[in-house]
Amino acid sequence: MCYTKSMKHDFNHKAETFDSPKNIFLANLVCQAVEKQIDFLSDKEILDFGGGTGLLALPLAQQAKSVTLVDISEKMLEQARLKAEQQDIKNIQFLEQDLLANPLEQQFDLIVVSRVLHHMPDLDATLAMFYHHLRENGQVLIADFVKTDTNHHGFDLAELENKLIQQGFSSVHSQILYSAEELFQGNYSELFLTVAQKSLAD
Repeated sequence: MCYTKSMKHDFNHKAETFDSPKNIFLANLVCQAVEKQIDFLSDKEILDFGGGTGLLALPLAQQAKSVTLVDISEKMLEQARLKAEQQDIKNIQFLEQDLLANPLEQQFDLIVVSRVLHHMPDLDATLAMFYHHLRENGQVLIADFVKTDTNHHGFDLAELENKLIQQGFSSVHSQILYSAEELFQGNYSELFLTVAQKSLAD
């Protein structure tokens, strides 16, 4: 089993209060960064991995061909479904599934992973799973927190970029999207975006 039951419980418990001003603000930042990175979203099929209540998936669905939101928390997905109905967004699919244990047969043009990767116990297996779910020339866009003295759950960007390259990704690059005091677990944090491409041709 790839996720712990306590993780599922934690996120079910947070579902109804997840759409806080801070989480909405950060999702909007990531959404804008995705829009800047990708020229044409209108023909893209997107996987939002660990997409929770749809804070990123729903605005992307309004621009993309389709979005598949995958999460392990049925309560988070309930919130996302409700919002999709309220906003009359039809080109979105919701799946309660652990993709490490049960991969999809479908591949995607883009995978977005916003503030989820630091929860994953096996980084290498997770990055390999992203590679598996991408079409050739597809891209993964990872938004998460940089590792600092006070934030041990974040990532060293050079290490993350190297791991992506080891998994077969190319054109790997990162940028800092936002930094603030008390951004993550009450401490100063930096939110980054790393983009990597699945390119089969050398």
